[in-house]
Amino acid sequence: MIILIPIALLSCTKNSDRDNDTTTNSAKDYAMGQSAVYDAFKLVHQAANSSKGIALVSLVDTASLFGCDTLIVDTTVNPMTITIQFNGNCVGNGISRIGSITATFSSKYDVLGCIVGINFNNYSYKGYPIGTGSISYSYLGLIGNAPNFSCTASKVKIVSNNKFIEWSGNQTLEITSGESSVSVKDDNYSILGSAYGRTFAGNNFSSTINTDLTLSGNCEWISSGVVTVTPENKNPRVLDFGSSCDNKATVSVYSINQEIIIP
Repeated sequence: MIILIPIALLSCTKNSDRDNDTTTNSAKDYAMGQSAVYDAFKLVHQAANSSKGIALVSLVDTASLFGCDTLIVDTTVNPMTITIQFNGNCVGNGISRIGSITATFSSKYDVLGCIVGINFNNYSYKGYPIGTGSISYSYLGLIGNAPNFSCTASKVKIVSNNKFIEWSGNQTLEITSGESSVSVKDDNYSILGSAYGRTFAGNNFSSTINTDLTLSGNCEWISSGVVTVTPENKNPRVLDFGSSCDNKATVSVYSINQEIIIP
């Protein structure tokens, strides 16, 4: 009995730890940050290909992406800049945006090695203010016929009710189809790499993409792929985005699946 009592107590403690370790907020907040960062990429990518002088080959020259925004292009400075100014509450591709995004270009956009920097100015995404933080990516060239980019996000801050997500990552993106047209709506992207940061609840997390994330130009959310998200001092969560464009995903904790809704 002297031996069995401690074992029984230890077993109860382990089960209690597991039963209490059921949160999915880290996976949900990671997914929101992933979508917000690559929405900015999609906007700048389309703006660069739609603005005369930014790329060697511009498919069109336009003053607006959605009709409720204005593209302010300056090719006379080094680095060249594009500011996407959203006029009021601008809704494009089903997403509301306010404020502006400014992108800088170290060279012509379609030249190998071009580095693009993205900064936010009084910007909000789906009603969530984007505070501090920046995004940069560089053009790696064609692999096969697919353009590839190396993308880095640094402490992109997404705010809600005085709480915030802070999202950083180092990832690669491949445009697998749709690059021949100027619109991002028919683009499809494949994303690999890692990310880390802080959730709305205040805990830290890290993540690794296990199966390529797929993102469509006309979708607000990641369409498919699997990511391991590990909250600080807790067991890993396996986040599965499913196989379609919607705001639902599945998080597996201790092999128990839970559905989450991504903002």
